[in-house]
Amino acid sequence: MTDRRVIRTNEALRAAFRKLAQQYRFHEITVQQLTDEANINRKTFYLHFDSIDDLADSFTAEIADQLLSLLLREPANHDPLNHSGVWFDRLTAFFDQAPKFYTFILTSDDYSFLSRRVKNRVVAGLAANFQTDYQLSEVDALLGVNFLINSTLTLFRLYITGELAMSKADFRRRIMALNLNGLQGFLETVR
Repeated sequence: MTDRRVIRTNEALRAAFRKLAQQYRFHEITVQQLTDEANINRKTFYLHFDSIDDLADSFTAEIADQLLSLLLREPANHDPLNHSGVWFDRLTAFFDQAPKFYTFILTSDDYSFLSRRVKNRVVAGLAANFQTDYQLSEVDALLGVNFLINSTLTLFRLYITGELAMSKADFRRRIMALNLNGLQGFLETVR
């Protein structure tokens, strides 16, 4: 059982990071700013995290875990080709319901390195499933999953930031067609 003081301190530091990240670029945030905002001392910060990067990575792990749990739920995890709309709907629900900070991390240019970490964790979590479900080599599974995750999250980023001016229905139709046709063509080539 985790001590309540540890939980409160972690929550205070995470809240401080969320606030400061939306005001400053990552490299501009200091441990002193975080500890001042969280109302703790620097020594306490280092008892909980090795660095600001370690604190930021706690968010990427959390976001990736939530995305993976959505994408690996039935029925889409066994055949995303025949259930591509399910993934779209789940990701849409994620972005509609997720804390604004998650969306910020996944769409901010200044924090794009964190978005890449989220994508990498999601890819790692899905690749083994693709390898088994489609009888692919490890390399081909990684290529296919990278294509799906990178293209899908990039397109969601463009949609959320308003760079794609279209209705949600049009966006859904296009992203499903791109992913479905791209992945089917890939699978036909490598099998």
